[in-house]
Amino acid sequence: MVINQALALFAGVLLVLSAFSRLIQRLSLPGPVLALAAGVVIGPFGLGWLRVEDFRVPVGTLLEQASRITLAIGLTGVALRLPHGYWRSNLRWVVVIIGLGMALMFAVATGILWALLGVPVLVAVLLGAIITPTDPVVTTPIVTGSLAEERITERVRHNLSAESGINDGAAYLFVLAPILLITAPGTAWHELLTTVLWWEVAAGAVFGALAGWLLGRLFVAVRHKQWMEESSYLGFLVPLGLVVLGAGKLLGFDAVLSVFVAAAVFGQTIPQRDEEQEDRVQDAISHLVMLPIFTLLGLALPFDAWAGLGWITLVAVTVAVLGRRLAALWALRPLLRRVHDVPETVFLSWFGPIGVSALFYATLAERHTGNHEIFVYVTLAITVSVVLHGISTVPLSAWLHRREPQHKQQHDSRSS
Repeated sequence: MVINQALALFAGVLLVLSAFSRLIQRLSLPGPVLALAAGVVIGPFGLGWLRVEDFRVPVGTLLEQASRITLAIGLTGVALRLPHGYWRSNLRWVVVIIGLGMALMFAVATGILWALLGVPVLVAVLLGAIITPTDPVVTTPIVTGSLAEERITERVRHNLSAESGINDGAAYLFVLAPILLITAPGTAWHELLTTVLWWEVAAGAVFGALAGWLLGRLFVAVRHKQWMEESSYLGFLVPLGLVVLGAGKLLGFDAVLSVFVAAAVFGQTIPQRDEEQEDRVQDAISHLVMLPIFTLLGLALPFDAWAGLGWITLVAVTVAVLGRRLAALWALRPLLRRVHDVPETVFLSWFGPIGVSALFYATLAERHTGNHEIFVYVTLAITVSVVLHGISTVPLSAWLHRREPQHKQQHDSRSS
């Protein structure tokens, strides 16, 4: 009964959002905002048609596994979106935004949350780590679709996609450090520098690269031999991220990082023509999988707990979500001056949304520490980010377009 009810409601939301997707996009109400709102409406604080507890699975477990699977599929789409040669030609952006940008965003978010929330230092560090990475799932509606291609320069779309993909896996190290310091302070640094850094992260990245190369060679071989039907492309792409996710987890790796590395190597291994075809298919899949997780989150939002936090919590979370990005991008502006001009930097410094990856790390952290406040704070941060970044996508992309006449001329020439 519950499964059928959930299927009808979730699929109904997906049908409506898909049918009016272009209109919704032009109204600056992207899918994640409306899917989250739909979950609230059909949930216990709205019409009461469905509760997340009705699934008879612990809420944390359900959200952790659902967000993990959504991330795997979303990360595959992000990696396939990047053109051949991207990593070599954009090395400066990748090194600066990941090597320095993540550290700055982490420090700023942690400082704001510790100062304004009054939580213990390690809890503030953990919360700062969770909201540091830019989310690939929420970023997808910002950088894909006809309006994005028309209004946002290609280098901005690619750089934001690449950052949102790789920093999700890299955030694992940031998140595990405070978790270990809270749960096992005596052995935390030893485990962090041995098991987590070298095995889960470094070896996980190597595993992902090897898996991506092997799957890419397999794809090229079966295409060349004409052993694959056109209709089987979908059957190849959907499991790509999931098989690496499952195998990586079984081997004890940072499976989220493994998935992105695997998909990135896969995208650079297959021919460019095939890559362009596959990333369009994968983007459609990502949108299909993306919306249900936000509907599910809408069912689980802890409104009662939020009500008891006071207005200062909302201020602190909002300032941390927005301030971490603004401070980091403008502090790094001297190093990125040749990569992005001022209008592009304005755009990129605003769009550092958090979403599914933060939900995954929040449920992971709650499971390890037993601290439910982490889930309460992070879900509030996700909601703030989804709403603010969602409704600002269209006006800010239009603003960027007006200040990029060269991009407009290039787009018009391609269209003619």
